This record gives sequence, C-alpha cells and structure tokens, in this order.
Amino acid sequence: MAHGPTSLYPKEVTLTNCDREPIHILGKIQKHGYLIACDAISHIVNYCSDNIAQILAKGPEALLGQPLNAVFDEVQMKQLLETKVAEKATPIHTTIEGQHYAMLAHLNEGNLVVEFEPLEVDANAFEYQNQLAEIVSKLNGAGEEQHMCDVTADLIKEFFGYDRVMIYRFDEHWDGIVVSEARESHLESWLGLRYPASDIPQQARKLFLKQGVRIIADVTSTPVHIQALGGKEQENPIDLSLSETRASSPIHIEYLENMNVGASLTAAIISEGALWGLIACHHYSPKFVDFYKRQSCKFLTQIFSSQLVLLSSNILLQKLNEASKTRSLLMEKITKNWNVHKGLTKGSHTMLDLTQAQGAAVFLDGKLKRVGITPDKEQILALINRLKPLEQDEVITTQLTKDLPELQDIKAKASGVMCLFLSNLKKDAILWFKSEKIETVNWAGNPDKLSTLDSNERLTPRKSFEAWSIQEEGKSAPWEDYEIVAARALKQDISQIILEKYDEIKGLHNLLQIAYEDLETFSYSVAHDLRAPLRGIDGFAHIIKEDYFEQLDEFGKSSIDTIIGSATKMNQLIDDILAFSMVSQSEMNKDKFSMNKLVDDVLGILPISQDYPSVSITVAPQMPQAYGDRKMIAQVLQNLFTNALKYTRAVEQPQITIGFKEHQNKGFYFVQDNGIGFDQSHEKRIFRLFNRLVGDEYEGSGIGLTIAKRIIKKHKGAIAVISKPGEGSTFLFNLG
Repeated sequence: MAHGPTSLYPKEVTLTNCDREPIHILGKIQKHGYLIACDAISHIVNYCSDNIAQILAKGPEALLGQPLNAVFDEVQMKQLLETKVAEKATPIHTTIEGQHYAMLAHLNEGNLVVEFEPLEVDANAFEYQNQLAEIVSKLNGAGEEQHMCDVTADLIKEFFGYDRVMIYRFDEHWDGIVVSEARESHLESWLGLRYPASDIPQQARKLFLKQGVRIIADVTSTPVHIQALGGKEQENPIDLSLSETRASSPIHIEYLENMNVGASLTAAIISEGALWGLIACHHYSPKFVDFYKRQSCKFLTQIFSSQLVLLSSNILLQKLNEASKTRSLLMEKITKNWNVHKGLTKGSHTMLDLTQAQGAAVFLDGKLKRVGITPDKEQILALINRLKPLEQDEVITTQLTKDLPELQDIKAKASGVMCLFLSNLKKDAILWFKSEKIETVNWAGNPDKLSTLDSNERLTPRKSFEAWSIQEEGKSAPWEDYEIVAARALKQDISQIILEKYDEIKGLHNLLQIAYEDLETFSYSVAHDLRAPLRGIDGFAHIIKEDYFEQLDEFGKSSIDTIIGSATKMNQLIDDILAFSMVSQSEMNKDKFSMNKLVDDVLGILPISQDYPSVSITVAPQMPQAYGDRKMIAQVLQNLFTNALKYTRAVEQPQITIGFKEHQNKGFYFVQDNGIGFDQSHEKRIFRLFNRLVGDEYEGSGIGLTIAKRIIKKHKGAIAVISKPGEGSTFLFNLG
C-alpha cells in the first residue's frame, strides 16, 4: 500500500533528525531473513527482498506481479491459507531444500507479509520446556522489585547465552537507567548508568510496544534491500512495523558499533499498557536467536511484567490501606471540634503521615497552618498564587527546577510540591512539600556530548560510554501514585466536611434570619402600638397640671412633672426604636451625590445657632462625591453631628471638623470634635444598642450610633472611632 510523501524515508538520516526517522519504512531487512509481500485480497506479489532467490530459486524480477500460488509450492500455500493470519506474526514451520525455516506471516496496511528466517530445531524439546518452567517458577518466587530484576537478568543470560543482559528502566523524561545487570566477568559493569532519551527515540519506543521483542543478529552485516512492483520501493514504501526481520536504523547500528556490540536482543517490559523499561541483551559477536526462542523471551518478559504489576499493586494497596486509616483519624479529629486546620496539623497524626513529604500546609478561609519542614508563610502564599492558574489538573505535582524556576528560593524545603485546591473560586488549598534531594547521577558518557564529528565533519553517535558523574540539584523524590491517591481522597473528605458544616450553618442562618425578621417586626409593632397609651398618659398628665396643679401638694406636683418627663423620654425612645427597625426594613436607593451639599443640608435643619451658639464648625471645601442612599447617609450625619454637638457643650471653645482623609490605606469621611472623648478600649461597646458611656447629664437613648453602624453596614462600608478622654473623638465612615 502506498504512503504519502511525508512517510518517505529521508535521503540522509543524521543525529539532528533521527528522532523523526520513519524506521518502520526503512525498505530493508536483516541479512538472515527473507521477505515477500502481496496484496491481502488479490494475492499479487508487490514486494520481495533482493535475496529471495536463495530460498525460492527465483529473483525479484520473476516474482513481482505474480500470484502467490505461483511463488509457493502447494504445501506452503496450503499451510499459509489454513493459518489464521492476523496483525501479529503467525509462525509456520516449513522446510526448503532440507533446511528448516519459520515462515512468519502477518497483515499490515493491506499487505500480506511473509518472512522466512532459519529455525533451530531443538532435539530435546522436553528439556527446553522444563528449563522454561523453572525460570517461570523462579520469577514467581521473587518478592521484591530489585530482587525480581536481578533474578530476571540472571535467568535470561543463562537461558539465551548473551554476554550482557541489562534491565533498563525509563524515568518520567524517558531517560533510562540500568537497574540490574548480568554479565561476563571480564566486562565492565554498567549497573546504575543512565542513558539519555535520545538513545531510544520515541518512534523506537512505539515499535517496542507493538512488537514486544526484537533482535539484531549481526550488527556489522549489510542489510538486504526490498524491491517493489512498478517502481522504487522508496517511492511506495512497505510498512515493516510488525516485521520480525526489519533492518535497523543506520544511526542505531553506528551507535551499537561504537559500543563494540556484535548482536542484540531487546524485549519490552510493559506495565499497565505503558513502556516501563527494556530487557537489553548485548553480545560481542554475531548471535542469532530464532523466532520460537524470541517468543519464549517475550513470554518471560510478560511474566516479569505481570509480577511487576502485581508487586506494585500490592504495595499500592498496602499504602492506601495505611493512608485510609490515617485519614479516618484525621477526620475524627476535625469533626470533634470542627477545626480543619487543627485536625490536619496538630496531634500525633497529621496530614504529613499520608505521604513521604517532609512538610505540609493547609490554607483555608484566609488562614494558613503548617506542619513539618516548610517554606515560610509568605513563600507558601506566593506559591499558591502561582499554582492557582494550573488548577485544570485535580492534583498538581511539580518539580520546582523544571516547572517553577522563578521560585528557586524555596527549593531546599520544597523542591517537590503537591497541591490540591479545595474550591474552584477560592484559593483554599492543601499542600505537601518534599525537600531537595541532591544526588550524583552517573551517565553513560557525557550527556552534553551525545555526538562527535568524524573525519568528514559528519555528526556521529558518541563513542565514549564511560561513567560521567553529574551532581543534580533542585529535585526531590518523585510523587508516588499512592501519595497522589491519598491526597485526592483527603481533599474529598475535607470538601465533604466543609459541605456538611456549610449546610448546618446555612440552616442555622436561615432560622436566625427568620427570628431576626420576626424580632424587628415585633419591635416595630410594639413601638408603634405603645404610642396610643403613651399619648393618653402624657395628655392626662398635662390636663392635671394645667387644671389641678395648684391644688396638689409638693409631692403631687413633683409626681406630675416626673410623669410628663418620663413620657417625653419614652416617646423619644419609641422614635429611636422605630428608626432602628426602619433601617433594616427600608430598601436602599443608591445614587451619586455631593457629600458637601448633604452636610450643608443636615447642618441646616439642626438648631445649632439656638442651642449651641458658641460652637465652631469647619467643613472641608471639596470632599469626594459619595455613592449610596442619600436619605440614610443624612441620618448617619445627623446622628454624628448631634453626638458631636452634645459632647462639646461643656467645652470652653467647642470645635467640630467635617472632612475626608486616608485611614489604614482607605478613604474615610470623618466628623471630629474636641469634646469629652472616652477610653479607646470602649470602641466596640459604643456602637452597641442602648450602650452609653455617660450618665443622665447627657440626654439620649444610646441608639443613634447603633443606627449609624447599621446603615453603614448595609452599604457594605466601615465605621470606626478614634478617641481619648478629654481630647475629643473622631468618627470615620466609608460606603464600601
């Protein structure tokens, strides 16, 4: 099947483009193999290898364009047609000219691809099966990951006879590290060496996932070209992704030659569908392993992979069980006092016990609590601000050096960070920190010099693989799966507790709101209904005074005056209660207005010249415009002005100043007087209902400032007072 121009193999492959090299359409096979391919439906031969005449007695010129039954004899055709050919190679044992071959057939891209390779007929199949069963038994008996790797390397070396067998594991960046090794005694050890991801580029890793096991029988041999029907194979390439005899990339061959490797076998270690690593076998002379033995290697690798998954699953399950117990203890502490911060960070069990982190923190409702080794408060808050935009992932795990280089100042205590936000809208979060882990990494050769220039000034793969040590900083131990799962589960637990507490508080709030509304309605009704009997008391008291006052003795006269005075005070108190109730019940009509104009209006209705002729009042000429309910703010000003006038009455030169100024980085209107003042410790008390700091010598009910505070709160503003005994008071307010 033809491929588009982008699939064509490049004219020249170099180290600069090898990561994009289409190695599946190389157009060549290894010297030990033979290939013929036909259309899967018509069975017309479209491709065959240059060496096909060695086994079929006919060359490409005679075979291309012919039906497949004209190429194979009757026995081979029958074997082929009776076999259920699929995408993976289906082996057929056949004999040609007395030689045993494995005829390997598979379907790919509309082609039926048939390959031949020599078959080693084992005289003692029973002994081979026993040996294989013994290997499986030993693999199953390995109970720990490193031990399992060591056992696997030893067994495969013994079983297949390669000079060196390595277990090669990929990290998160696809760099590989040799975690286990079995070798001939005269060879230097490569255990612990790290290889850059470019040594096994991504397209090679994808093919390992598809094929599982792969050999290069003779590194130095010349590959065999494939011929195509009706033109050059490069112009109409055949996909060899699933081919058992596919030749290797020239760059990879050069790489192996630089290592003095004569042959190799590589098997993919696949864990949960992903490439965990490779079993890499090297031989220092040509070495061929036939298809059936390669399948045995594939089988053993699958056993290894299954044991690996089982071992990982058991460890994960154990860790999750431990984390579940810890979470239960944490939730018990939290629900005991409904304190998330204390429940997670105090006591014998903390959120730190869920992971291998050295520090942790919880940020909730603007409050931060830490446990263990952590950055300081300001650094954590800056980190939360930096991580919030990354919240698309439920769990954010970072390595600072790679992901957040601008926060290097916290790497000693937090090179690794795991963060979960508890809310989409707020910055509430739980975080764990892993300290910097400085370690020495041994690379196979200088990782900064992965290539060299040859005599023709052409880039070639590096020739030195000696250990090259580099000290790596700014990294922490990685975040393990169980840690991420435990963190996610803790977030769900906390969110559920917050939700339950929110529902409880919401219910109480609703009940309180109803009770509050009922109380205000009741207050309004009582105050309103008291007016009628109070008018009667006041009216009859005045009638008695006017008509019978002279007939009363001194006690009677005093009693009548007391009744009239008390009725007046009670009438004023009723007016204040009604005013207070009306604040909550009234709808606001907000608009822009001039504060200077409003001040003039309010001062104009007060009897200042009559009752307070000596007071001096100064108003700032250009106060900022205000935005709010003009009528309500007038009531605030009237109450503040009345207060200022009242408490400066006894001062020799009373002064009141009205203006606007900055206070605690915000703008406030203010009313300042030089009256009697009060102790600043009573600041909160003075705004409470019916609270007064003076005696009866100063009239009032103690409700005016409460009304002012209620109005300002309704505007979502703030009101405060600054005062000192004998030096006056300054009341400040803004409108939000």
